[in-house]
Amino acid sequence: MSYLRSFTAAGESASATVVVFPPAGAGCLRLHSIASTSPADVDLVGIQLPGREDRLGEPLVNSLSEVVASVSGELRDTARRRPMAFLGISLGATIAYEVASTLEADAAAPGALVVVAARSPEHWELFPSADPPPAELTPLLPPISGDPEFARYVLTTLRADLRLMAGYRAPSAPLTSTWLRSVSGCRDSVVTAAQMSGWRDRSADFRGHRVIDADHHQLSERAVLMGLVSDIAVEAVPCRVVRG
Repeated sequence: MSYLRSFTAAGESASATVVVFPPAGAGCLRLHSIASTSPADVDLVGIQLPGREDRLGEPLVNSLSEVVASVSGELRDTARRRPMAFLGISLGATIAYEVASTLEADAAAPGALVVVAARSPEHWELFPSADPPPAELTPLLPPISGDPEFARYVLTTLRADLRLMAGYRAPSAPLTSTWLRSVSGCRDSVVTAAQMSGWRDRSADFRGHRVIDADHHQLSERAVLMGLVSDIAVEAVPCRVVRG
């Protein structure tokens, strides 16, 4: 099944595409809630890994290279036809970065990558991804109450996504055709601005770091996502023709 989910009606008539890579353990269907507020000429796309939401019946994937190859393959033609920008949240930022690197090598680079609440890639080289201890897992879990079965599902998916990073080695060369900006929350105790500082070396065109009023999990919520998607759409494609 496809890794891509489109949430807007722009389709082939879109002047640009914004692709959202969700955090570890999460799916992308929450983007339904912001689709109506997205710019009318922008195709809003989410990345959906197996084993969650509408892919719940599929086996969890166990290879980062498989995810990157599949997503890159699905985005390549569109990236060559019109401007594209990536928004990656937490672990999704590193997956987005790897996809951007792959597409750059294929002359299909996205124009922009905004990474949100995400430690820089070198962090994953030391993270115990194969078997994260509870002290590492607990802060990454979203607020869960009253449903033990759902809690088990979220924990299982989170562990599986983190295992994708086992043995990870960050690319030695920075992005050259994709500008990059990092965003953190001033109340985020899971990922701090200092832990994101390595992103400045991951693109030849680093556009700085922005701090917004949010904690780690609020950076994935509707109000914040609306602003982030709108900002990246306007900035990555400044010559868009706005309809309506």
